[in-house]
Amino acid sequence: MSNLPQYNFDEKFSSSSNKLPLITLGARVITLVCLLVSWAVLQTSAVTLKDGDKLNYDHYRSYSYTLFAVIAGVVYSILHIPFAIYFLITKKRLISHKVFRVIEFYCDKIILCLLATGAAAMLGATMDLLRIRYENDNSKKHDFLNLMFIPAAFLLAGFVGSGISSVLSSFSLHKE
Repeated sequence: MSNLPQYNFDEKFSSSSNKLPLITLGARVITLVCLLVSWAVLQTSAVTLKDGDKLNYDHYRSYSYTLFAVIAGVVYSILHIPFAIYFLITKKRLISHKVFRVIEFYCDKIILCLLATGAAAMLGATMDLLRIRYENDNSKKHDFLNLMFIPAAFLLAGFVGSGISSVLSSFSLHKE
């Protein structure tokens, strides 16, 4: 029995062997890309009705809220990608102060909730609006609403990436 390798329970793993920096950067980049695609599709989706009016996201408040959530997520991701790149290259945090880690932790949670409610508002509104039978231009309005599932899907993927970032930011908090 003495020939078996023994595990040292006091051993600390070095952060250089950890894949946490790569996963952090990947999650931030995936979140940013998904939110940019969602933003682009949301902004460019429009349908011209028979009377010449254009139907776009401005006609529905839930889509406007979703656009706000997407923009907030994009700005937050752009701000944190340089920190993730520095963490990947040097294997240590650029700002390792406890207050910054706590702010990052809570801001990740806020952005995660904002993206979740934005995706839920968009999916819920689209599902409800598809059930309405319009008197005129029924097919064009339904085409627009069917197109709204695309930014909702990318927003949902951005939410998942933000969720991964949110979990990883909690690892940087140390137990006191």
